[in-house]
Order: sequence, then C-alpha cells, then structure tokens
Amino acid sequence: MGEESGMSNVIFFTDLEKFHDALAHFNIESFAGKKVPVKLHMGELKNKYFSKPEFVKHVIDELKMAHAEPYLFDTTVAYTGLRHSKTGYRKLAKMHGFTAKKIGCDVVIDDKGVPITVENREYEVAEHLVESTHIFALSHVKGHVATGMGGAIKNFGMGGVTKETKIRMHHGSRPIYQKDACTYCGACAEVCPFNALKVKENSWKQNMKSCFGCGVCIDACKSGALTYKDADFQYVLACATKACIQDKNVIYLNEIKRIARSCDCDPFAGPVICPDIGYLVSDDPVAIDKASLDLVNDVKKDVFEKENNISPLKQIKYGEEIGLGSPSYQLIEI
Repeated sequence: MGEESGMSNVIFFTDLEKFHDALAHFNIESFAGKKVPVKLHMGELKNKYFSKPEFVKHVIDELKMAHAEPYLFDTTVAYTGLRHSKTGYRKLAKMHGFTAKKIGCDVVIDDKGVPITVENREYEVAEHLVESTHIFALSHVKGHVATGMGGAIKNFGMGGVTKETKIRMHHGSRPIYQKDACTYCGACAEVCPFNALKVKENSWKQNMKSCFGCGVCIDACKSGALTYKDADFQYVLACATKACIQDKNVIYLNEIKRIARSCDCDPFAGPVICPDIGYLVSDDPVAIDKASLDLVNDVKKDVFEKENNISPLKQIKYGEEIGLGSPSYQLIEI
C-alpha cells in the first residue's frame, strides 16, 4: 500500500525486463521457500489471445529468483470441452505450450474445493488455493460478455472456484420476470449475448437453455421488470474472489495486451478492441483492475462497455463494498 497516501501502489511498465524492479515494490521476499500457485488462464481451444508461454516462463523465472517454488494453476470449467476435466485441461495446456519442460514448473489443475463463506454465501474454493499462504496472480486483461472486462477479479472469482460454484453463481444471476412492470421495449433482448430472450408486442419469452446467467439483460432493463434470481453476477464474482484470496499474501500481475472483445474462454474472442498498453503489478486486486480499466479508457474510452453492453466498473465497486480492496491507487511508472 502507498505509505503516505494510504492508496494502493500500482506499478506500470511496458518493458517486461522491468518486472523484476516492479516486484521489489512488494513483499516478494516472503515468497521465498513457499509453494506458490501461479493462477492463470491457459486458454481455450482456438483462442489466440491468452497469455503466452514465453511470457509466463519469464514470470516463473522471476519467482524462482526470489527462491519461491511456483507452479501453474487453474480449475476445471462447467461447460463442455477439454477444460471440463483435469485430464482434458492438462492436454489443452500442453497443446498451448504450458509444460514443465517449456515453463520450468509443474502444471496443476483442481476440480475439488473447500467451502468458504463470504457475505453470507458459500463458495467452494479450489483446494490448492485454500492450502496456500502465498499466491501469484497472472491475469490477461480483455473484454467479457458478462462483466465487461476480465482482469484479476475475474481470474479468481470464476477461475478460483469449483465448477459447481461457477454454475450456482451464473444460475443465481438469471433474470426473474415481472410482467406487470414490463414495457416490452426489447432492450433486454437487444443486449443478450446468447439470444436467450425474444420480445414482441405484449410478449416476453426466455429460452432457459440458452441463458448464460450473465445478468446483462437485467442491467439494461430500465422499467424494473427484470430482477436477479439471487444477486448481480459481478457482486458474487467479487465475493468469490475474496473467498479465494482473503488472509493470503498475493501479488497481482495484469497483462494489458491483445485486448480482445471477449474472454480467453471464447474460441472466437476477437477482434482486438484496443492497442497494447503494458503491464501492471500490485498487491490489491481492486486497485490493479481499476488501473487497468483507466488505462484502457485513456486509449479507447468505454470500449469494454460499448462492446459488451455492461459496465466493468460494477465489479470494482462491489470489490470496494465488500472489503476486497480499494479503487484508489497511486500509479508508479518505471
């Protein structure tokens, strides 16, 4: 944290060789002798924007220089595909170049969790995260259909929990329809990224099989006809992140490059919607995501919201609200 201002320090650089200097601003010495999961998304099949093995190896090498014992880490996903199982995810990781031989450390995929309660909701946090005292977060900043932007909060809020928790979070963000309040304006159907809603004159229909549970339609409804089944997806995302990292020593690295419209889970995530910017390091997930968003907005104003019809600022505000971190930060360029 910033000693004088009370704000979180966020270190900005464009030359990866300065990553070593950036780490010196934080308590990297405490990572020595610790087994450290490096939480990252190793990419979906056919996606071309995820963090690349060469970049990840540089991070691993730096952690080893600090005498840490790092390993690449992620969890299985709820949807069908290679990443649905531990075996399949390891296969895909190898296809993308994430192997012990190329990266210099083990690759661990979790599919079991430990229940952690945050804000009166239970989240099953991946076992390896629960067992760790020190964690390194490597997050690729990009767009996302449900959250506007994916960064450090998204990396843990969805990537750090079990598939059962992922499903429950999405289902709880599905819309509940209040017919008496509906004006049939069609705004909800226009923004639905999965075409799950059909609105005609005096007719509102939902295809539950197509509904992703992103809550974008609820955010777009100005008449109050749609409410969350449980809670705003970006709120439970921030809560899940807190469940993953509370009482842990975590350093966050955000890679703000190859900034695609959609997330690394999407095989068709393109196009790139903002030029490359650089890298950020912090010990505060809310501050580093706010700084990432601000830097992107400085180049392409509100591009995430324009592309995905949802404000990424919501997850940052919720993060502050539940004590996950602070959106106030001091940007230090090196």
